[in-house]
Amino acid sequence: MSKYSKAYFNPYSDSFSCRVAIVSPEVLQEAEQRLAEFPGGMESAMKRAMARATAYLRTQSTREIRKKYDISRKAIRAEQNIKVSYRYFNGVEAKISFRGNKIPLFRYGGASPSQPTVNPEKTVMAIINGNLRPVHPGIAATGHQFLSTAPTTFSRAFVAQMQSGHIGIFERTGGRTATGDAEIKEIMGSSVPQMLGGDEVKERLGEQAMSKFEERLMHEVDAIVKGWVSV
Repeated sequence: MSKYSKAYFNPYSDSFSCRVAIVSPEVLQEAEQRLAEFPGGMESAMKRAMARATAYLRTQSTREIRKKYDISRKAIRAEQNIKVSYRYFNGVEAKISFRGNKIPLFRYGGASPSQPTVNPEKTVMAIINGNLRPVHPGIAATGHQFLSTAPTTFSRAFVAQMQSGHIGIFERTGGRTATGDAEIKEIMGSSVPQMLGGDEVKERLGEQAMSKFEERLMHEVDAIVKGWVSV
């Protein structure tokens, strides 16, 4: 099996794409011959094998991230941030994309409080709907990204819920919104591409996934030929 990979970078967003080609004439020829009597069989076998390879890639990428970052599998959302597409023409070429926005700090482990919570023992003046009013401030939020560090308390940050239902850790910017209210911004962690580290890591994961694809292809061919799965 021979492979090549070519990386594509986007300097304006958190994304990384690479193309990995698998050129295995013997394997593909054998698969085509065995499935010659099954219309659509080759495409079906490749689709199933690629689904296995994609699942493997997402699992391995998540494991790589969680070696260093305090974040759950669910919060990483690999199914949204790691994509694989492929084409079949005299071989197989897959495009693997790692992308996504920065993940809210609230999704990482160690974030607290777990929901918006005010400090009833303290009162501050805040502009609400254009008017200065006394309010109870939110309890200082705590959070971190790395397993190797203890959660940090942000004295000027608090947990809040937006009208959309989104909950996050926010801090005041010192500015004002168009309605005159105090402007706030959410504290974010890293994106999936950033957490995976250097581009060589992403390329290595991509190549491992394509090796898994080739490994699974003949299993899927066998399943079709033996009638275990339908085309």
